[in-house]
Amino acid sequence: MPHAPSVELPNGKSCIPQHYLSYQQTAVSIAEIVVDIDFDAHTPIFASADHSGMYLQVGLVGRENYDRSHQLRPQKLVYGRKWRIDTDTPTSEIIQTAFLAIKKAREHEVRELLTQRDPISGKTSTPFSSHLDLPLMALNLDLVGKAEIHAPAPSAERIAEFLAPVRFGQRVIEVLDVLPRPNGTLLVDLQLGALPLARQAEGDLSEFNHLSFTVLLRELSQSELLHEIMAAMVLHSDRLVDERFTYKGFARFSRVHAPARIAQLSIATRPYARDAANASFTPVFKAMNYEVDAARAPALGSGALASKNRSKIAAFGPQLGGHMPAGYRPTQFAYDAVA
Repeated sequence: MPHAPSVELPNGKSCIPQHYLSYQQTAVSIAEIVVDIDFDAHTPIFASADHSGMYLQVGLVGRENYDRSHQLRPQKLVYGRKWRIDTDTPTSEIIQTAFLAIKKAREHEVRELLTQRDPISGKTSTPFSSHLDLPLMALNLDLVGKAEIHAPAPSAERIAEFLAPVRFGQRVIEVLDVLPRPNGTLLVDLQLGALPLARQAEGDLSEFNHLSFTVLLRELSQSELLHEIMAAMVLHSDRLVDERFTYKGFARFSRVHAPARIAQLSIATRPYARDAANASFTPVFKAMNYEVDAARAPALGSGALASKNRSKIAAFGPQLGGHMPAGYRPTQFAYDAVA
């Protein structure tokens, strides 16, 4: 930004912090950022533009999760959703968008690995898959609600019964220990078993091999148990991304970095009291921040969704700050309804 002041870091170096910079990203500049991001050999990250604008997109080299045969499965390249990037997006936000895109692409695959065998048909399905028909389920609640009977007392045997028809990536899930807590919850120690020989030969997702983990159950039911196992698997995947995702070799979200020291660095780059007295810079800073925030406001649109959002916003009254959606006009009726 014009007249942007610099700050001195605790190590004696000087810089102009990112919140004092303006950005004009292009597909080329985004690609130049992404080329410095590393995760693993199976996860290419693409940066490009189409008729709707610029985007990042994660690819995954893997295998067909629904093929559970005893044969080696061929590898294939699949793609996650496109993550749109605005021209004024800071470099840090682009890097973090790639970080989140990798996590969500992996989560999509991980959710397909937990399978349950239906005792009636004998067939196997993926209850946590993102490909299930959500509108259909919403219209047929009677078909998806919990119907199991809770066990009268916690036991490793009962939990093992819950897990008998369940696999994760074709691994059995073994019960190691069950510990009732004074508050009525249960700590359950679990471990993923060995893979079938074909999956061992493929060598994919080795981070889950023989994984030991603990889940906390608030009730003793199969539904609670499976939801917590799925959450633990997603968390394990996310933690791997935290440690292995790097930008120019720096693992921003790794736990080797101290949050207290990161906080100190953040404070050092935000001397707002000092810079608010800068008569040349302050008006520029406020004006550019206003322009960025205003540009992010969406259009209200029309129809039922517009009416729903208009009512939600109007409920906060005329004192609500921030940038209203384009086309938003509060009505006296809306305020009267709130009152």
